[in-house]
Parts: sequence; structure tokens; C-alpha cells
Amino acid sequence: MRPVDLAPRPLDNAKPRLGRTARVRRARSTRLLLVSLMVMAWLVLAPNVARPVAAAGDPVVAAAGDIACDPLDAKYNNGDGTPTYCRQKDVSNLLIGANLSAVLALGDVQYYCGSLAAFNAVYDPTWGRLKSITHPVVGNHEYLTAGGSGSATGCDGSNANAAGYFGYFGAAAGSAAQSYYSFDVGTWHLIALNSNCTQAGGCSVNSPQGKWLKADLAAHPAQCVLAYWHIPLFSSGGRANSNSLGLWQQLYAAHADVVLDGHDHIYERFDPQSPTGVADPNGIRQFTVGTGGADHTGIAAVAANSVVRNTDTYGVLKLTLHQGSYDWTFVPAVGTFTDSGSATCHTASGPTPTPTIAPTATPTAAPTAPPTATPAPTAPPTATPAPTAPPTATPAPTAPPTATPAPTATPAPVTTQFGPVADSYVDASAPTVNHGSETQIRVDGSPVVRSYLRFNVTGLTGTVTNATLRIWANSAQTTGYDTYPVADNTWGETTITDSNAPVFGAKLGSSGKVTASTWTSVNVTAAVSGNGTYSFGLSTTNATALGLSSRTGANPPQLVITTSGGAAVLPPLAPARSNPLLPALYLLIPILAPGLLLVDGPTRRRFMGTRTGIPTPGLLALARIAFSRRGLARRAIGLRT
Repeated sequence: MRPVDLAPRPLDNAKPRLGRTARVRRARSTRLLLVSLMVMAWLVLAPNVARPVAAAGDPVVAAAGDIACDPLDAKYNNGDGTPTYCRQKDVSNLLIGANLSAVLALGDVQYYCGSLAAFNAVYDPTWGRLKSITHPVVGNHEYLTAGGSGSATGCDGSNANAAGYFGYFGAAAGSAAQSYYSFDVGTWHLIALNSNCTQAGGCSVNSPQGKWLKADLAAHPAQCVLAYWHIPLFSSGGRANSNSLGLWQQLYAAHADVVLDGHDHIYERFDPQSPTGVADPNGIRQFTVGTGGADHTGIAAVAANSVVRNTDTYGVLKLTLHQGSYDWTFVPAVGTFTDSGSATCHTASGPTPTPTIAPTATPTAAPTAPPTATPAPTAPPTATPAPTAPPTATPAPTAPPTATPAPTATPAPVTTQFGPVADSYVDASAPTVNHGSETQIRVDGSPVVRSYLRFNVTGLTGTVTNATLRIWANSAQTTGYDTYPVADNTWGETTITDSNAPVFGAKLGSSGKVTASTWTSVNVTAAVSGNGTYSFGLSTTNATALGLSSRTGANPPQLVITTSGGAAVLPPLAPARSNPLLPALYLLIPILAPGLLLVDGPTRRRFMGTRTGIPTPGLLALARIAFSRRGLARRAIGLRT
């Protein structure tokens, strides 16, 4: 500041002089206006300077059926399988470190007949790693007591009544007498049913299972509902069976939201429909997820309301269960197909019960008199003696008792989210143009357009078990983008162009088909080992351009890392792209603003012992005080007197 700025200004005799009271009021009004503007600026700067990390997400469940090959199967290959068979280990690897609340095993989880020896040999070292959070349903193969055309393990009378299945899962599967149960995950109610209607004592409304289901639905009238069993009512794979029609009718009447099943070794998604197969926005959305690893079957005839089908990719369906809605993503383990979307629950506007901490099985007693059983499934297992009638029990209570929570792994996994510190895209048709200031990144196959993202990962205290790159899609594309590691982290957000862009490494994974206004995700665990700087590249072979949100867009990209153990830490704040002075301004405003209010005329005179006749602005008075001849101690005393 120039010395002349600190000197008193002479009075302007050409203008009428304001009275002292008017001058004081005008000065105070000016200071109040400036303080108000500073407060507004402080509020605007706050989210850009210190954006908080999002709270822990809603619970996620993973589901698939038709899982583990028989250990005597020629294609088992000591657990490694072949390119197209017995890939249960690869699919199970998707589940490890995924921070799941539950795993839903959709039946035929162990071939050929689900004997206990086969379970222990194949399922247990793969999917069994998630046994403590697994909630299974029984398939038709678990009831077999004779092998097929090839070699099989333990397929004899010792496996009657699915002895191996119930012996392996224990109380988590219910019991041979009552193989259906329910439990809560977050705010959702999940119902596990038995579509082997002969062995279950029937599937009709008046069967023991039907009566139990009616009571269970009545006890949870305002929750989002997901039900699952093995044999589908609808399928394009040729193995659909009407035996579960009675279950569908009750679920439909109760406004259930989702049904999951397997049996056909395909992935298929239906639009919401009624029990008679009529498209209905208030109906149930069915997913067939027979992709757990055993093998694949084909499409016989496309069923009504079927919107997505795949017959060559193994993987799991992940469902994020929000309060009043859900997101789905098919995550591939072997193959590149994926599918994703979201929907609201039919009861989204109703009251919501208190969330539970962890999913727990809650079986209830079977009704008293079992009626005549319904016909067996289309592809029934070898006949076994029907189970004895269950003893008479009291009617199902309105509120099922809660079982002891399933044990959880210790230490618990920790998930941390990081935002990018730099991102941009490069365009081969404009090789010297930089796009680092745009609100979206892009990929295109013609002309070739690629994107780059960089993350600074710090504060992790455990071993990385999973890393997922999540990017918001601004547009849609049928094939999506591929993701690669980039070893060179020296590229600059405002300087990178196609002519100087670093090379990509080996492909990490693909997003698959992209739907506009949804999150896409790619597993990048292979590239993330712990704390450090990581760059990723995106590209596509599709000639349709795909727009994705950049870090200055409405939904910035995320690198979500799960570690085993350790304490949760906040990731470092990404620097603002627009101006590096924002953090300093954010801190200075609360210091400067009080000066505008406190340094009025009397305070100024106490500091400086002068009367200028003209109110001095607060900031200028602060400067004069700072450079006055009086000592700090005397000024401090003056403030208190």
C-alpha cells in the first residue's frame, strides 16, 4: 500500500458536509454490506475447498445360481475349469473384498447332486469364502440321489432330501422340513423360497409354503420386497415352469419389487410384469442369473417382456438396496457383458422400518395342514421319497423372530472414496488441442478420442482387496469403454494433447453397455496396490462418441478402494481446478470480516489518538493500527478498557 493511502484525506469543501451521526451510519452500513458479501462468498467457496467424503453407502447384495461343478467332472480341471466350463472360482473372486451385506445363492449351487463331499471339495474353497453372509435357496440338483451320464460325487441314498445341501449350510438354509425363510437387509425384506414344490410340500396359496408366505408378507407391508428361488416362472431359455405361479400371485398382490432365480444358465432381465406375463409398471421385475460358473445354456425362444439376455458371460448380479429404490449391475467375471439400471420400489412412498445392521435369517413355523403338492418342475430330479408331513405348529406369527446375527469377518473391511486430481481427453483429429477445462471427458472410436484420469491415494492403512473406478455416463453407448493403467503420471491436465499423451498399459476391464445418466464401473484392483498416484486411460472401439462426467462435472469420477482392516480415513481433498487461491480466501474471510464491524470511529481513535472528521474504512483502519507507534500491549489494553 502506498504511504499516501494512509494519510488523512482533505475535506471536500465543495460539497455540503454530512453530520457526524449520518457519517457513522453510512460507514456502518457500508461495513455491514461488505461483511454480508464476504459471508456469501465464504459459503460459495466452502464446497469447493472442503468437499466432504460421502457417508457409507447403502447395503449391496450379490446373486447368482448354477455355480460349482462336480469335482469328478472332466472339465473341473483341478478347480481351474476350461474357457467355457467350471469357472466358479473366477466368479467367486468378484465377491471377495466387495463389501457385500449378503450373497444370495440361487440354487444348483453344487453339482452334480449337491452331496456334502462335493460341497466341501468345490463350493467351499470358492464361494464358501462368503459362507458367513450367504443365504441360499435349494435347487433341483441338490435333491438328486443318482448321478447323470458322467462321474458324480456322493449321488446316492445318503443325499436324500438334499442332505448335503442342508448339512453344509446348516440353519442358514432353513431345514429339510421348512426350506423357506426371510430376513432383512437394510430397509429391504428378502424372502427365500423353494421352487421344488413336491419336496417343499407345495407352492400354491394354500400349501404350507404358501400360507407361510402370506403371513410373512402381511408382517412386512411397507418394505421393499425381493424374493428369490431356483426355477423361474418366465424364461427365454426353455426351462420355465408354472409351479411357482402361486408364489408370484401372492408377491404381486403384496406389491413385491424383484424376483431372482436361476435354472436356465443364462442372464436375463424382464420388465415389470404380472403373474400372467402382462407388462405392468406395478408388476415384478424378474432377473434370471444362472451365471455362477458351472456352464451355459442357450435361448430357446424370447419370452414376452424380456429386455436383456446373455448366454456367454459368467458373473454376478449386484443389487444396491436403497431406501425406496434399488440399482442393479451385472458384473462379469469371465466375458465382457454387463447390464445396469435403477428403479423405485412400489412402496417407496410408504413408511419405512428401522434398518437392520446385518441380514439375519428369520424362519417361522409352518402352517398346520399341508395340502396336495403341485406338479414337479419341468426338469425334475430323480424321484425321492416325499418328506414326512411337518408336525402341527402354531400359525406363523405376525412378526417373525430374529435369529442370531451371522458372524462377520474381523477386522471389518474399510471402503474409502477418492476423487480425481486431474482428468482430460485427447482427440486424434485435433492432436495439439487440450481439453482439460471441460466438464466432461469423452471416448470415441472414430475419430479416436481417449480420456485420462489421475488419482492421489493416501491414508490407506490396510491391504487393498478391491478397487473400482466409477464414472457417471452423460450419454449412452452399446459397447461402453475399456479401462487401462497409465504408468506415466507426469501428464498435465491443462497440457495433455493427443500428440504428447502417455501410452496405455494392458487392459484392466470394460464397462460394457452404458445407459445415460447412470454410474458405470470397472474393476481396477490389479492396478492399485496401496497409497500412491494412479493414472487410468479410457478408450472405445465404438464409432459412437460416449460422454462421461469429468471432475468438474455434476457427478465427478470416483476411485472406490476397499482395504482389509485398518481405520477409515478421509481421502485428501482434490485441488480446485479453477483457482489455487480459493483455500487461502476461505480462511482469510472469517479473519477480515470482524475487522469491518469492530473497527469503528471510537476504536480507531483509541488506537491512533486522531480525529480526521471522515470515517475511515475498517480495513484501512486496521492497516493504520498495525503500523501505529503504540505498542501491542497498550493496544490490547485499550481494547479491553
